[in-house]
Amino acid sequence: MAKYKLEKNLQPTKDGKWLYHAQFVPEWTVREEELLDNVRERTALTSADLKSALQILQDLMVEALRAGRNVELPGIGTFSVVLKHRPIEDKAKIRAESIRFRDVTFRSCSQLRNRLAGMTFSRVESEEPSVLTDEEREQRTLAYLETHPYITGKTYAALNECRASKSAADLRRMLREGKLTRKRFGNVWLYSPAQEE
Repeated sequence: MAKYKLEKNLQPTKDGKWLYHAQFVPEWTVREEELLDNVRERTALTSADLKSALQILQDLMVEALRAGRNVELPGIGTFSVVLKHRPIEDKAKIRAESIRFRDVTFRSCSQLRNRLAGMTFSRVESEEPSVLTDEEREQRTLAYLETHPYITGKTYAALNECRASKSAADLRRMLREGKLTRKRFGNVWLYSPAQEE
């Protein structure tokens, strides 16, 4: 379930009332390693195959955008280039050399919006960061795993009094350092102590 928090609007209404709006709070950003792990679990492709395909896709998108084309990914959306230049009053005076690349914009397609239309949300329980140090959170986690076969991201966050984003970052770090292993059960990752060789 996705999370949200309430933020006060920057300006009051005409009658002086301050209103609030809901703002999406991502638990974490799914980066290459996690994305490739998830794809690999659903296909017979190797990590090398997936990384190669992802790199080729990146290169082809850059080539197409540099050539002045939009790039559409089916079921996702369209990527387009945005330009920048100094303000002008007479369009006849602008020169191509003065126009520069500014950014790439993304427009989602209707298929993606339709698939996300049924999202459900819950308000974040706490927006206060953890007061524990990295070492203290790790010690708590390893002590917990001495009496439990595994720990989930949600349990980690509750145990260490931290946000879900910090929980995910800590668990990924402990995976990289070889202190934990993980396996998927349904839609949940289960983290267990790494076995000593």
